[in-house]
Amino acid sequence: MTSPRKDKVAEALSRRGFMASSAAVAAASTSHIALSSSAQAMEQRGGRVFRRGGSQTAPFDSIRDMIDVMDSYGLVATFKNVDQDAYEATSIMYALEDTYGLYEMPLVKFENIKISGEWIKGPLIANGQAHHIQETLLWGLEPDLDNYQNNYRIARKHWEKIFRDNDGSVPLIKPVTVARDDAPCKEVTLEGDEIDITKMAFIQGNPGDAGRYINTGSTFTKDPEWGQNFGTYRCQIIGPTQVILNSEPRQTANRMIARAVERGETSMPMAIVFGQDPVTWMISGTRIPNPFTSAPPDELEVVGGLRGKPLEIITCDTNDLLIPAHCELVLEGELDLTNPMAEGPYHETYGYMGNRNEGRFVFNITRVTHRKNPILMNSFTSIGGGFVKAPMDMQRDMGWQKEYPQIIESYYHDNAKGVYFVRIKKDRPGIGLEIAKHVAQYLISKVTVVVDEDLDPMRIDEMWLALGSRWQPGPASEIYKNKRASFFEPSSPDGTTSKIAIDATMQWPEEGGPQVFPSLNRNLYEETAPNGVADVRKK
Repeated sequence: MTSPRKDKVAEALSRRGFMASSAAVAAASTSHIALSSSAQAMEQRGGRVFRRGGSQTAPFDSIRDMIDVMDSYGLVATFKNVDQDAYEATSIMYALEDTYGLYEMPLVKFENIKISGEWIKGPLIANGQAHHIQETLLWGLEPDLDNYQNNYRIARKHWEKIFRDNDGSVPLIKPVTVARDDAPCKEVTLEGDEIDITKMAFIQGNPGDAGRYINTGSTFTKDPEWGQNFGTYRCQIIGPTQVILNSEPRQTANRMIARAVERGETSMPMAIVFGQDPVTWMISGTRIPNPFTSAPPDELEVVGGLRGKPLEIITCDTNDLLIPAHCELVLEGELDLTNPMAEGPYHETYGYMGNRNEGRFVFNITRVTHRKNPILMNSFTSIGGGFVKAPMDMQRDMGWQKEYPQIIESYYHDNAKGVYFVRIKKDRPGIGLEIAKHVAQYLISKVTVVVDEDLDPMRIDEMWLALGSRWQPGPASEIYKNKRASFFEPSSPDGTTSKIAIDATMQWPEEGGPQVFPSLNRNLYEETAPNGVADVRKK
């Protein structure tokens, strides 16, 4: 007997007909999807997070630990013999997101993938940190299995306390260097003709891409004055030992490269790390600044502070860059600064094809080290999620609350790019639009919507309700003609965008609203029967 979740996946895949080819049917027949219900997972784990073969709790030292714990909750979907030449892996990702939604789709594992006519051994994982349950699991917090969405708010409360205890900053913990023999990422070493990254499970994720891409690596670079940095940038594979690095203008690696070119340097040591532990991956794709320090902190110390435990690191074999010892794969080499070339296009984060970029540089790989049977990750950019959000969201909100204590929380839906929602406790006329205008200065806030405290920014239906029934576009909006655009804003002609700040709170009489704003039916009901829905669910 199959579980309701398994039936739901099978129904969705059949309904959308994504496995039309004979190869896809064969893949489906050998696929295994392990998705247990919340009740089953709770019973299986006995109220505790566990890892098969022994206990395992956060912080996770490796991506393997996180996968094992997700699997223990029945939230890993494994597929075998997937033909990516027919874009089956991409189809699976779309089908799962259609079925489960962005924040409840499972972590996905592909075990054998057809790439450019050859079957390449995995595993290749995807959707590494999208599920709401990971907002608690990554920090060792007890998850809410009855209401997955609540895990985000549990994590926010956790980080609010930590930030308040540390003046709004991440507590820094210095990394610990381990010996090469003790570093899992050094189990296998490849040099010279042994190196061929085209034989690894890096894929072309969309037919519009310029080719196969590396899109989840942490690129480590160093500047004489700024120190070491790492970030996640797309890299187009152009040969067995070469990729084109695309770091966008204003990103740190791009600025470091520009400084090296200005100094007259012809090359730059670099390393790209894959299969990072979950916190290193999160930091690599975002910024959690320490707002009250004069200089940017060492990002490896930020990783340790978020983990609550030092990150174990090791020095690269061919340069002095420091990298996580428990990662899966390391590419070491030199960035050639003498021959700029074009890179792209590539399917970018907003869900549109990204640009073909001029003036990018080639990374020449001279050494590869990896764990035995390394696990790689693909982001399937714009499908599924990127990384957990609670720490950075909480820190940003606390910064805004210093000027506007009326702010309760903000939320950005990853599948509604450019739209930012802010929930406030309204205490005077005009404060809604004032806050909306302030938040609109945030880079990704193309459309900023401020709502009342009785609505939940995580519920998109309630945000539509506010826009449709509380917002008065004329008096409660401010339009900006020319602001800096996000990196991948598809409608921007020149790196700028227009923006709108919206006050979608109930307008007071002083703001031109009605003398008495009617109550929501649901609010009146919940005042009388606060446990009504929960009670009938139990029945």
